[in-house]
Amino acid sequence: MNFSRQLGHSSHPSFVAIPDPRRTEGVRAYREPAQPHPLQLAFLDEAGERAFADEIQALLLAGQADAAADRLLAELAGFDGSLARLCLATTADSVAIDGWHDLLPILAEWEGPPVTAMTLGLTNPPDMVFEAGATHEPELLLGLYSEEAYAFSKAPAADLLAECSRDLPAWVGHEEDVEFYCQSAGLAELNTALIQCKHRHFLRDGRDGVEGRAPGGYVEYVLGCWLRSTRFLQAVQRAASSGLPDGCRVVAGAIGVNADFVTLIEPARKPRRKRSAAKRDPEPQFAALTMKPWVPREDSAADPASGASLRQRLTPVEPAPPALAPEATFASPAEAAPPRSWFARLLDHWRKH
Repeated sequence: MNFSRQLGHSSHPSFVAIPDPRRTEGVRAYREPAQPHPLQLAFLDEAGERAFADEIQALLLAGQADAAADRLLAELAGFDGSLARLCLATTADSVAIDGWHDLLPILAEWEGPPVTAMTLGLTNPPDMVFEAGATHEPELLLGLYSEEAYAFSKAPAADLLAECSRDLPAWVGHEEDVEFYCQSAGLAELNTALIQCKHRHFLRDGRDGVEGRAPGGYVEYVLGCWLRSTRFLQAVQRAASSGLPDGCRVVAGAIGVNADFVTLIEPARKPRRKRSAAKRDPEPQFAALTMKPWVPREDSAADPASGASLRQRLTPVEPAPPALAPEATFASPAEAAPPRSWFARLLDHWRKH
């Protein structure tokens, strides 16, 4: 008779769990392909990885989430690790923003000033504790704002970009107390696999266990991080298309997930002096916001950032002059660092307390 089964062997003080290799494939062990993937060769040099990250980030900054997804899926198709397969199985229509359909009904009953701006950021809380077999959706950081703090609905995109990059934007601390909540849905499995992935770092010092190529597990991890951010933006874009308050702009982004970006989603504006015969529902337009430059994977010993709103988790670079087109600019590591903004100082304050 098997007493361990009857008594519950997992409760025995000497019990040691042996992981099921079918569940740990691609988490620690990794089977390298016979021929290196082109990105494995590109990522050998830090500049090659930076160029790829800049390419995907620029697409997200411009609101071109579908194009970013196509680029990522094309690269993932060349890998066969469990993380790559999970990425390919995480389709755009499987990810959504739960609760968004409540936005307009709630604001219809809102007795305060009209909401004309929303911030929505994807992140993971620091020092997450996992239970065996549990999965975790990313956390969403939400803020709702009105014209009392800033003329969101009337400001040109360039002016809004400039205000976002100020040390203390006009709307800081003036969130409207609207009882609206939403969360991501459909990213839990991919998000959990990325958090638990053991291939998050590429040391480039000969201790990575492979020669002449970047580790395949690391490249899959990088692609997975960008796909998570991309799927989130696609979900926000679909949600915004389904309904936004009149004149409301959405600042959407990802913070602290190794694939950070921020972009502006806004309703299409009608020409002031021209009237069209047929009325059509406005479709979202996308304008890029400035964003901090790409940096290599974070130090595993570093203290992660924390915060309670999207604007508190961003560290933007100084914007281009207003006369120029509002395109994203990325500073190379060799360039002088921009003056530290309010966002960076606030981050330092949290870390010291």
